[in-house]
Amino acid sequence: MLLSVILPCHNEESAAARFVDELFPALDALGIPYEVIVVDDGSCDDTSGVLRNLAKERRDFKAVANEYHLGLGAALRTGFAAAAGDWIATLDADLTFHPSQLRALLDCQKETGADMVCGSPFLSDEGAAQVGWWRRWPSLAVNGLYRHICGSKLTAYTPIFRLYRTEVLRSLRLESAGFEINAEIAARFLAADRPVTEVPAVLTARRQGASKLSPFRELWRYGRLALRLRREARRG
Repeated sequence: MLLSVILPCHNEESAAARFVDELFPALDALGIPYEVIVVDDGSCDDTSGVLRNLAKERRDFKAVANEYHLGLGAALRTGFAAAAGDWIATLDADLTFHPSQLRALLDCQKETGADMVCGSPFLSDEGAAQVGWWRRWPSLAVNGLYRHICGSKLTAYTPIFRLYRTEVLRSLRLESAGFEINAEIAARFLAADRPVTEVPAVLTARRQGASKLSPFRELWRYGRLALRLRREARRG
């Protein structure tokens, strides 16, 4: 088994500097072969320089890039195409879902045989306790909307912290450009009747840099995706 860990980056120079002390030790502790693929999505700081240096130092690290800033969805699709692993895990580059929690995703997959395991901050009181209300409440509303459209099998449609069976993930038709990509992936797994499950996960506050999420733009994208999914459900 090879695990591909994909982290999309846009202007994450300071966050990428944490990989040596936090990301790689957490992955080493898993005791399985892995590769790390970081996608530089058109950064204009020195993210690319930090990633190039890591790639020179580590054989298990790949730095790939989109020439322009295309959005989270495009960055993830670039990472999916570059992955060599049987399984793909996705993380935020700022490590707000700490990689030490990957063990829970892997253990749950072994126990359940699921093709997608989601880390949900909504399954425990401490899951999103460190996140400000201005981010937490819109997230609850959007995830409630997707539960209404796609079903209540999942509590968390929007977080990036997940484990996927690669062959299933690559079989999906994915179109989203922004943060809504995670909701689209979850909806596609469910529509294909693939086994999915969740584990509790803790989402922490960002320690470096600034969030790339534009609330009004992303809410519009989430709404547009929800309408598209509803139309597809009615047709089929």
